[in-house]
Amino acid sequence: MARAQASMWRSLLRFFAREDDLRIVLDRRKEDRRRRVQATEVERRQGERRRPITVDVGEVHNFCGERTHLKGELIFGGAVRVDGHLEGEFVRGETLIIGEHGLVSADIQVEILQVSGQVQGNITAKRWVEFLETSQVTGTVRTPRLTIWKGSVFNGKCEMPRSRGSDGGGRY
Repeated sequence: MARAQASMWRSLLRFFAREDDLRIVLDRRKEDRRRRVQATEVERRQGERRRPITVDVGEVHNFCGERTHLKGELIFGGAVRVDGHLEGEFVRGETLIIGEHGLVSADIQVEILQVSGQVQGNITAKRWVEFLETSQVTGTVRTPRLTIWKGSVFNGKCEMPRSRGSDGGGRY
């Protein structure tokens, strides 16, 4: 049986070689090659996905400038950007953006948090936390969605509660 198959392949090869000088290569490793090619395609797609796509935080209503130092509790609505130093017991509100030169030393409870600067304290966010390339965060993060970009430093632990529904928001 094996000899019959071998002679059949030889005659086919001779036929094709005469026609267009075509060569046929039989490779039993074709399936392995396919897996390697598919793995490469998956890696390429993952590489494309790793570009920073930041959350749209909307219009910033309040601003804490670079040379500003605030002590105390901060409660706000809308979006607030901190580029100065904010120190206190807690910070509560909707959207908090900590700029590259910003430093917050407090527990944070917000809907959305975007960090480019430094945070020292625990973070609870109902929707999303994002650590950009220049961020340095120390503390516990509790959120259903966390994005940490290459270059950021995170020292602490992360707790991700189960989401309730499609919006990803859990109960705190």
